[in-house]
Amino acid sequence: MTKYRHEHIAWFAPDGGADFVDGYLTPNAAQALCVLLSAQLDHGVAGSLAEIGVFCGKTFLGLAQASREGERVLGVDIFEGAIEETFKANAAVLDAATGARVRTLKTDTLALRTPDWIDALEGPARFVHIDGGHTRAHVVNDLQLASSFLADRALVVLDDFLHDWYPDLTEGIIDGLKASRNLVPLAVIPRDTPIREGGSKLVCATRDGVDFYRDLLVKKYAAQDTPMRRFLETDVFSFPA
Repeated sequence: MTKYRHEHIAWFAPDGGADFVDGYLTPNAAQALCVLLSAQLDHGVAGSLAEIGVFCGKTFLGLAQASREGERVLGVDIFEGAIEETFKANAAVLDAATGARVRTLKTDTLALRTPDWIDALEGPARFVHIDGGHTRAHVVNDLQLASSFLADRALVVLDDFLHDWYPDLTEGIIDGLKASRNLVPLAVIPRDTPIREGGSKLVCATRDGVDFYRDLLVKKYAAQDTPMRRFLETDVFSFPA
């Protein structure tokens, strides 16, 4: 079996564990998540990891495998129907130490209070993936929750940015970011598959981490066509498609 420097890379790699879990994660997004999570691990960025909108665990289990001892991994989902049991079965791939870091909350985030989010995380988050309710109200609320307890150089990734089917979601992302005091748009992960298989993602960073991640991405992709675009008065990096 191929050995990887970071275990989450094996999960997100082609024919890795994520390929066998139901959900929506494009190859381009999987690769970009590997780059971002690896950067945190390589540079000592510490903190909890979380996902709002776990579904069957396609992305969440990769986040869990990117965690280290002492870091909580929180998943929040309404877990409708048999999805919760499916997620638990998929989570059996985690080793005992990693599995012990995982905690799930079964709730609609509109009913989740900020103190409860903070208590569940146990420590400031370094990485939050938001893929929950696809309404303006949900994403504004989810951004507020995520922003409330972030570590230094934290990343917040928003799914389905500029998605054709959910214009209300993009409106909520913009409004939520305008209201945030500590999150800045950093990069766009463009969709590289049919739209039914997943949309683009918007990567945001805390203000203390924007230059760090932007410099890292520009250096890593220096030989490729990776233009900067203006969005909400800042330069946003575009991952290669």
